[in-house]
Amino acid sequence: MTLATTEFTDELILAVDQVCSPLYAQTFEKIAKEQPSSVPTAENVMIQHYPNQITWYNGSRRPEIVERIRRAQLKWFNSWLSEHNTGQPPYVKWSWIMKNMLLHVTNLLFRIDLGDIITTDEQRNDCRQIADTIKRILVSVSKSNPVTIDPDGLPLVQILLQILFYFTVDVELIIYLKSLQLVALLNVLLQTSNNDDEIHLHAYRILAIVMAEADIKQLQNSSRIATVFIKFITDTIDQGVRSEGRLHNSLRSLKALTQHDQIREELIKQKGDSLFLRCALEDKFNPLQAKLPALEILLALTFNKDFAATLKDNTTFINHVRTLASSSQQELQLVATALIWKLEKEPEAAVQIVQEQTSLISSPTIAKKQYDIMISYSHNDKELCHRILNVLEKDQLRVWIDSRLMHGATFDAMAKAIENAEFVVMCMSDAYKQSAFCEMEASYAVKRRCHIIPLVMTANYKADGWLGVLTSALIHVDFPKLGFDKAYQELKKQIALFRMNDSNSTRVKHDSISLTDIVPKTIPTVEKKNEPRPVVEYPHCVDMWTKDHVKSFLLDKELDILIPAFEGMNGRLLHKVYNMCQTNEHAMFSSLKEEIAKSQLTTALSLKDYLIFLDEIKVYIPCKAGDQLNPTSAICNLM
Repeated sequence: MTLATTEFTDELILAVDQVCSPLYAQTFEKIAKEQPSSVPTAENVMIQHYPNQITWYNGSRRPEIVERIRRAQLKWFNSWLSEHNTGQPPYVKWSWIMKNMLLHVTNLLFRIDLGDIITTDEQRNDCRQIADTIKRILVSVSKSNPVTIDPDGLPLVQILLQILFYFTVDVELIIYLKSLQLVALLNVLLQTSNNDDEIHLHAYRILAIVMAEADIKQLQNSSRIATVFIKFITDTIDQGVRSEGRLHNSLRSLKALTQHDQIREELIKQKGDSLFLRCALEDKFNPLQAKLPALEILLALTFNKDFAATLKDNTTFINHVRTLASSSQQELQLVATALIWKLEKEPEAAVQIVQEQTSLISSPTIAKKQYDIMISYSHNDKELCHRILNVLEKDQLRVWIDSRLMHGATFDAMAKAIENAEFVVMCMSDAYKQSAFCEMEASYAVKRRCHIIPLVMTANYKADGWLGVLTSALIHVDFPKLGFDKAYQELKKQIALFRMNDSNSTRVKHDSISLTDIVPKTIPTVEKKNEPRPVVEYPHCVDMWTKDHVKSFLLDKELDILIPAFEGMNGRLLHKVYNMCQTNEHAMFSSLKEEIAKSQLTTALSLKDYLIFLDEIKVYIPCKAGDQLNPTSAICNLM
């Protein structure tokens, strides 16, 4: 068995020379055309031995070697794939020789996951063309095999999906893969591949990066996704160096998938945490390639309170994490401090928040904050974020930003920054949503009732999942759409509006103004509850309600406290509010409470009123398939 080596030998030099020669492509095409059951020794050395040597070299000259091979063979492979693989039957008879040969050339050209980054626009354009070709072939395969993929076609699909997976390591190629709208195609391949583990693994690893929250709900197979990853990690975790790369890639992809609540719940349900704990605790695993993603997966799972309680009771794990908190490797230090904060300090912070909010009721003075703005962002977006930072500081604003790559900031420092910032700017992107650190920062900012301004960092990005819930009611500043200068002016405008509202709110609280002086200016006149009200017949389906129906409903149910929050809403909008509440009741309660507080009413929204609203309105909400129908909502669905 060949093992990884850092030694740059004469034999390796010969291997590189041969693979970069025209003879390599000629030999490849000859074997692909003839499909022999065996090949002469000289040809076998060319198509398997030499590539294998190069694949396992990980010394300092690897980038130079990969660059040379790509210059020599990337365009050739692009052309060969486009011309010789239509995806139409009869398929090329993929012997083990052909499959191994393709695996080797794939590893030579596309192992971006091993650090073989794309260095030029020309290379990236070739990769985009290859992605186009792969999609065309896969579409052809799926159309030719609407029920079950022909066994002769399975190796073809496996290899092509593996190439697409390698592309998911490059940020720009991810954007392009998303533009290809692969989710539906991959879903078809998953359904027609006869549960082929290799196809399922590659497909789910691609989906982990390219799909949105709505896509995973559409797939409706979070259980299968979790099962595939758990099985694969179980099979590779003890196979040593030979399977290290595959283990690392699976953990990386699974980390991206844990942004989705459904996947988190399935991983916990299927007890996948035992595997992640092994990767985190055992010394044999690579600190950054295995331990780090395993710890980040465990961090994502701690958003489940029951799992967090169980993990907190794991003394071995907690002691290990405390040790990592002083690690010289900053990535491990950060995730360790985040875990400690999540498991041990967050409950204490929750108590502190309640105490502070209680004291604000009796003494509503707005304290001066240490920072004007805290920037919450993913380091994938650091260039744009630091550009925003520079102009904010030029405008004399006090800004806290996590520069941990230089200064080693821990999550404790980030939490303190949130506590001491007037505004939290959420720099939204796919990378932001996929980060458990960013989710912790965003959630804590909401709990602290900070002023939040969401910024869109990448073109055409739409927040969904947990990020969509937290920011759906807020105005987004879209930097790619508006352009930097215009977007920055909009950001400053939002800051000014928040400050003006705060100023008005503080003045009202301190001036001797009665509630009767305020209410007519903020909400419509409300009939007194002791006066008889006309009986209103509400349409059975909330979607059919008018604005007057909504207002009348709130008054009938003695929920007039909610009128400022729902002012101007019709039934369809109220239905959306209900759905948002079902997705994240806690976040929506906080959001509605804050919205009502802005209306300058002296009465705050109580948890009781919030729960009464949810209970009363659900009678008029259309049922989904599988729900137990109540009489009214059943009529609604029939209508």
